[in-house]
Amino acid sequence: MGERRQLASKSALIFAVRIGGAGVIFLAQAMIARLWGAAQLGEYLLAIAAANLMAIALPMGFQTVGAYFAAEYKAKKDGATLSRFAILAYGMAIFPGLLLLYVVGQLIHFIGPAGTLLQSIWPTIAMMAFGTAIVNLNGAILVGLKKPFFGLFADTIFRPLFIVLGIVIVLFIGVENDRVGALIWWVALFYLGLATVHFFITVRAIRALPRDAPVPTFEAKRWWVYALPWIIVALSSDFFFDIDLLLLSTLLDKEQIAIFGVCARMFVLASFGIIAIGAVVSPDLLDAEERQDFEALEAKIGDANMVGTGLAIVLTIGVMIFSPVVFYFFGPEFDQGVVPLTILCSALVARAAFGPGPVILSSRKKPYASLPAILLGLIVLLVANYLLVPPFGLVGAASAAAISFIIGAGAIWFTTWRLTGLNVSLAPALRKYLTRSA
Repeated sequence: MGERRQLASKSALIFAVRIGGAGVIFLAQAMIARLWGAAQLGEYLLAIAAANLMAIALPMGFQTVGAYFAAEYKAKKDGATLSRFAILAYGMAIFPGLLLLYVVGQLIHFIGPAGTLLQSIWPTIAMMAFGTAIVNLNGAILVGLKKPFFGLFADTIFRPLFIVLGIVIVLFIGVENDRVGALIWWVALFYLGLATVHFFITVRAIRALPRDAPVPTFEAKRWWVYALPWIIVALSSDFFFDIDLLLLSTLLDKEQIAIFGVCARMFVLASFGIIAIGAVVSPDLLDAEERQDFEALEAKIGDANMVGTGLAIVLTIGVMIFSPVVFYFFGPEFDQGVVPLTILCSALVARAAFGPGPVILSSRKKPYASLPAILLGLIVLLVANYLLVPPFGLVGAASAAAISFIIGAGAIWFTTWRLTGLNVSLAPALRKYLTRSA
């Protein structure tokens, strides 16, 4: 019970800081909507979505498994191998990462009007994407080294502040045309500076580990086996709404994109409580797997699921009650986001209750096993968008996302249970709790 309280305490602290950062982002987005209009906010959200998606692609998935390998090498006290991993990961972000940025910039106009808009400000999007990729790599490694505060707070605290500062600068210098491009340029510039400082903090943390053990043969092959499938895992979870916004750009107008984007931001804020729990408990799960301590593993999964599902219920109720107040600051047209947001949050409880399936599959050397379930969720999203958005608009978009979340999470849970025999859902912990209470 003491470990459960400690987990909840750490997660609550991370979540509290996330709330502060998200509050600043809400302020920034409300400023854009109020000062420049909902259409400009829609353009801004599409640009940020493109930058985020490119940031996940640049390091070729290495940032998605950075916490996993950093935790493993920390447990083994193997700083030399972690250093090799970091060198390869950062190298991927530079080349072929920068080449990928150039190629996508030349082709993105083919996705339609939204692509033409993005191509016109692609250099600034590329700057933002590269800085974000480096910060993501830094953060993943620091989380794996059990420094979650250093790992998560760079993006949580400084990025929102940079956005507000960028808006103020654009207003001060009196930009009339291409305000979104100017804003992202300033944010990207600040973020590149942050990425540099964050990088040196990460290097120092890596160098603090012993470097006596030799680097295992063929270790780089194992990194690739894990990293490549986790690109899709990350895209379907952390960057789900970035993909969705680009898909919806052909079905909704810019004002509706802005409203759905704000709903997505509020949903991500609520779901970050679940992500924070995962960030805290993931190294312990991997450590238990490494020691083959299955009793401790099941206990950790149970603790994470109990805390996560309880938090999801509280957050969903809170969002339903207080979201009208938040939408008020964006303008009267954003009131129509209340119902879509409620629909989105209905999927949050299910997502938490299904448990950390992808982490367990990777730790059991089955990183590719979750791909069919993830692809199923993305296919459901694509089909549901085109079936539900034209007749139902924003409500259809939210319903499509919620259906995709629930089906994808359920499919991953089933895959994990079928391949490992381990029920990573809330059910075992809840059954044990009820039995003990009876």
